[in-house]
Amino acid sequence: MTTLRLIGLFSFFLLTACGGGSDSSDSSSDSRPVITYSNYTITAIDGYLQNATVWLDTQNSGKFVSSNPTAKTDDKGNAILSISNTIVARDYAVFVEAKQSVTFDKGLDRLITNSFTLAAPAGEQIATPFSTLVYLKMKSGLTQNAAIAEVSNQLQVSGSRLLTDFIAAKDERMTLIAADLVRLDVFPTSAQQLSNVALDPTKLNEDITKYVDIQKDINSFKGVARNSDGTLELDTDIDGVADSDDSDIDGDEIPNDKDAYPYEFDRLTAKSPGELLLSQAIDEVLLAEQWHYYKLETPDDILLNVSLSQLTGDLDLYVKQDALPTKFDYDCRSNKSYQSAEKCLQRLKQGQTHYIAVAAQEDSNYRLQAVLDEIVVSKVSLLLHGLASNTETWDKLVDDDSFYSGSCHILKSHDEIEPQPQVNSNGESCFRLSFGGYDRDTNLRSKGLDGKTCVSALGCSGDFSRFELLGKEVETAIEQIVDKLGSDTEIILLGHSRGGLAARAYLQNAASKHKDYVKALVTTGTPHQGSPLGRFYRFMELNCLPQRSYDNDGGMCEDNWEVIKMMAGERWYFGKNLMDLRAPSIDFLSPESTEITDLNNNILALENVITAQLSYRGTQFGILAENIGLGSDYDLYKYQQFLGGDHPHPSTLRYIENGASRESLIGDGIVPSYSQQLSNLLAPHGRNIDLSLSKDSYNVLHTEQTSQITDLHAMFESVRSSIGWSE
Repeated sequence: MTTLRLIGLFSFFLLTACGGGSDSSDSSSDSRPVITYSNYTITAIDGYLQNATVWLDTQNSGKFVSSNPTAKTDDKGNAILSISNTIVARDYAVFVEAKQSVTFDKGLDRLITNSFTLAAPAGEQIATPFSTLVYLKMKSGLTQNAAIAEVSNQLQVSGSRLLTDFIAAKDERMTLIAADLVRLDVFPTSAQQLSNVALDPTKLNEDITKYVDIQKDINSFKGVARNSDGTLELDTDIDGVADSDDSDIDGDEIPNDKDAYPYEFDRLTAKSPGELLLSQAIDEVLLAEQWHYYKLETPDDILLNVSLSQLTGDLDLYVKQDALPTKFDYDCRSNKSYQSAEKCLQRLKQGQTHYIAVAAQEDSNYRLQAVLDEIVVSKVSLLLHGLASNTETWDKLVDDDSFYSGSCHILKSHDEIEPQPQVNSNGESCFRLSFGGYDRDTNLRSKGLDGKTCVSALGCSGDFSRFELLGKEVETAIEQIVDKLGSDTEIILLGHSRGGLAARAYLQNAASKHKDYVKALVTTGTPHQGSPLGRFYRFMELNCLPQRSYDNDGGMCEDNWEVIKMMAGERWYFGKNLMDLRAPSIDFLSPESTEITDLNNNILALENVITAQLSYRGTQFGILAENIGLGSDYDLYKYQQFLGGDHPHPSTLRYIENGASRESLIGDGIVPSYSQQLSNLLAPHGRNIDLSLSKDSYNVLHTEQTSQITDLHAMFESVRSSIGWSE
């Protein structure tokens, strides 16, 4: 890690460095009320809508007013409104205006072609076609519960999901209905028109009644279109033309008056897929909104390459083994809008029957072909950083020529991997996971000491997430990697500190997906049995809350709070954020925490993977940084030492030790050596660690372990040999 140096004036240091001091404050007062602002997140959904305008209807007018809190949605459909403390956001309805050729619909993967306006009742933060119907019902005098019940019964969808993110819940019927209601222009284009509909919903009610009558069979979703009179009607072949106006009702290119079965498509249908042979090229024409289906048989142990080429319009490709693919159920999908080709690669261990579907967004020619490709194994290292850290902790390892020569893609939750990752001289590629995907989720994140929550601007880095959620982030990263590199991917997980626990939370979770791709787990400095420093959090929770009660008491708690502020960079001694002891992860890392206990009670679930540990035993517990005060180390135990910084009260250290001696906690300053060794958990169950390297190097601090290139390289060479990467 970068050595921290004493910077500043000596006189200022004397005022701030000693324990027991107090912060100065302005004694003047201002009687004017203080206006503060907080974030209020709204999600706009047909598919997730990007670049739509969202506002809070604080005037209760149902119209856009420039003084209303307003924001634009991002690529996940989220708009963050800035709300002053003079407003109770949940008291007001929400409006979303999607503009033609401006708003991007993620479900359609294109800009929308017709403007529309959605709303959500007061207190709801997800605006959808369903929330709009509930809002309009409430405007007619119904209570919210009554409105939900009426819309749910009418559309035959789940009432409990009516005001939620039905896409995230993977509710296919609700997703299709929502898309239909928008496509069919059921909703007005502006907020003013929506207000008019609230006053006179006759036309909207007629449309919903017609639509419901067509979709009354919940087991068979039908196409709907407006006929030449503007009335909603069945569209059998889903070509955008109502049956009464369609000269080819079933879309099989046979006119109705010459078709023996005008309502049944009889070529390349789901009921009668076309036969496709390996290496055979088939040329076809497909009209907008239509699907073609094919069936393919393959031999064992092959890599299948299915491609669409020579496209003249926007087509999507779907592939699934043993069953017909749908828009929401497939093994592989390629849907790059307006591309000249689409491709699906599938690694198959056994001979299978495959079904291929081609879906048209617009009229297009296409050539379909399936061939066998050479099987190439992609070798990947996924680097997992620890608490109060980020992906930069791996810079020295990544930049070293013995590892990745500067090339290591940074992954964030749900990001797509572009471009193709580079490989090093050993044919291996590298990814760094940036934790924190759940820290800003108010429903999932944990609160810290004295109500501490994630500050988005600081990143948070997973410090407000439980181990299970960190494991979910590892799972998502692996899914992204496999989606990019293919099913012949092998992965080494390298976890530093809490990153090793995140890897274990993923590997030990029976519900985790893609675990077969992980060939080895390497941990360094990982507190497998927790860190005594984690007990500091519980001590403060039991003895020193709230903080404001101890700001100037000159006692034990003031000492401890000054340590917290110093380590968080809020007091001058460190001058930077080393570790925020208020983050809930500090508590999770206590040896007695439920998080640690549950993970270790399930240690036998860590199977089918090579395990390796790199541990250090050369630093006294409590030494957290080097060369801080006039060339000396920062040591938790140097209470009230002159020019030594702020330190915990000795009684707090006794609580942290929990009866152990400081000497018995030797390791890397934060994690004792015994806790760094996964072998100590496996041995009682009759299992040995596969690979181990222990170092007695003096003063290798916890935060410096990711820079120990020689040690990491020796560990990696052993792992690579064990899993066959050296062959």
